[in-house]
Amino acid sequence: MAFVAAGGPFCDGYLLGIIAVALPSASTDLGFGSLGSGLIGASALIGMFFGGLVFGPLTDRLGRSRMYTLNLVVFLVCSLLQFFAVDAASLFAIRFVMGLALGADYPIATALATEFLPRRLRGPALASLVLVLWVGYTLSYAAGYLMSGLGDGAWRWMLASAAVPSFLFLLLRVGTPESPRWLLSVGRTAEAREIVVKHLGPQADFAALEAEARESPPPKKGLALGSVLELFRRGYGPMLAFCSIFWVCQVAPSFAVKTFQPQLLTSLHVEHALGASVLVQSFAIVGTALGLIVINSLGRRTLLFSSMALSMAALLILGISPWAAGSVVITLFITFTVAEAAGSGLQFVYPNELFPTDLRGTGMGIATALSRLGSAAGTFLLPISTDKWGTSAALYIAAGIAGVGLLVSWRMAPETRHLGLADSSTAARPDSARPDSARPPTTNKERRAKRRAKAQS
Repeated sequence: MAFVAAGGPFCDGYLLGIIAVALPSASTDLGFGSLGSGLIGASALIGMFFGGLVFGPLTDRLGRSRMYTLNLVVFLVCSLLQFFAVDAASLFAIRFVMGLALGADYPIATALATEFLPRRLRGPALASLVLVLWVGYTLSYAAGYLMSGLGDGAWRWMLASAAVPSFLFLLLRVGTPESPRWLLSVGRTAEAREIVVKHLGPQADFAALEAEARESPPPKKGLALGSVLELFRRGYGPMLAFCSIFWVCQVAPSFAVKTFQPQLLTSLHVEHALGASVLVQSFAIVGTALGLIVINSLGRRTLLFSSMALSMAALLILGISPWAAGSVVITLFITFTVAEAAGSGLQFVYPNELFPTDLRGTGMGIATALSRLGSAAGTFLLPISTDKWGTSAALYIAAGIAGVGLLVSWRMAPETRHLGLADSSTAARPDSARPDSARPPTTNKERRAKRRAKAQS
């Protein structure tokens, strides 16, 4: 389930990475400048904003599996259409639609995976989805590098190559079951039991899952976007703000720097900038792997805070020393890449842990949308700010955004590594600060004590 869910993040990484390699030659071929480069670099991110905003709430109304396959169909078709782009406007439109599909995929795929995974695997497995994103990003750089020798129009083959992974993951997604938690939340108990027995085995504790669903508020009827108001009505507004802000502060500097990394390295006097970019980007896999290894032992909060601090420091030093030796510049870019990637797994972990089943897609969708809006703004503004104020100023701005994320993570980040899904979403609400007697048990020891007390009574 986690592997198939990773198809969306993989295609997302490939889509965002391949444009960084293809953009210089595409801009020359189609004749657009820094403004066009910024718009096309941000086009998929803008599409993901609207995709997450609209399809996240729809996921909570209509279920997880209905749109799970359709997303990759759209991505496959648009990947092929990029080959035939005739100007900047057509390329922008195609990549915008691809972004819509990916923005829808994030809340659908991560909610579906979250609702199947046990607590001890939830953090590492969700973090691994971001690892797959960076695998896709890195492979796109390598593929673009290999196709760069195809001559005029090589950028068209680079962009169209995204059809290959989307087709493979499309085949794997056919027949994916619906989430039993979601089925229970809408009263379809028999279907939920059948899926649990078929896919998790008769030993799975369906009674506990059913009891948890009975304690949840009944789902609201009406328009899907009414789920957004329900988030605030039930006290999840602060956690929505936390998830959105820390996510924006991670990805806005990250995607801006990575999309224009070859140009940044060139401006910092690094030779063989494209090859150096491939090397730097490969360390995103190392960083994400490190994050998923320590996410349970170190904890969500500590991982977020430390990764933000190290990312900010690396960007700040890069801005202060633009004339450093090439090896020093590459080392600082690698440091930023590893630190940001290590904390990036929390982008899929926190939103899925902090919102209840009937609002999980909504919370994840809105957080995805706002994060992509920040990414699009950063990607659009970086080439413009670099042209106007220079590379150092752009790096200072990126460091400042990471600093905001550092402050927010210190003030707002909760620790959820020992909590089940029901308990973590309950603890995220302001009314969770109630007396211990009224607080739901959050550890195995507390649950056993509660069962013993109930049996004695």
